[in-house]
Amino acid sequence: MSDYYQSGYGPQAGGPQQPYGQQPGYGYPSGPGYQQPVPGYAPQPPAPSTSPAMWAHLGALLTVTVGSGVCCGLGGFLGWVAPLSIRNSARHQHNPYVRHHATQAMNFGFTQAIVATLGVLLYFGSAFIFAAAADEAHRDGPGLAIPVLTVMGIMAAYAVAGMVCAIIGTVKANSGELWTYPRLIAWPMAKV
Repeated sequence: MSDYYQSGYGPQAGGPQQPYGQQPGYGYPSGPGYQQPVPGYAPQPPAPSTSPAMWAHLGALLTVTVGSGVCCGLGGFLGWVAPLSIRNSARHQHNPYVRHHATQAMNFGFTQAIVATLGVLLYFGSAFIFAAAADEAHRDGPGLAIPVLTVMGIMAAYAVAGMVCAIIGTVKANSGELWTYPRLIAWPMAKV
């Protein structure tokens, strides 16, 4: 018999073999004052890392709201940047909880960018069509205000609904729960 087996490090002949990591005392402190775990005790899995998941939603929300106020509406087009950087970080590459929340927030940012683009196109498109189609008598009246205010009202309602959903996502991610945006607010373009 080789020295490896005689030293007690290899499998012992004649005794039952236990899987790696389940040897008595493995991974637990020993000595006076410490007790071995109760048979049948299953250690709890580690809690999900909630901070990066929370920052994915919060980053999208802050980019859309604050960025739109500071940079002349540009934040509405860039809400996907913060969640994308969290999702593709090497640190979070193999964490399904963080990837789920970052993907949800990224879909929210993509949807906000698409809706902002459509809103800008509708806003200027309605003004251009009204200016081209109206005669001199109608150009001086309030006719342009109706389509422009309609587009602005739809965009404002969508923005408020998006902010509420992003706040809910931030709270759910911080409390360790999985959450998915409604499809109207975040179209599922990117998959986990």
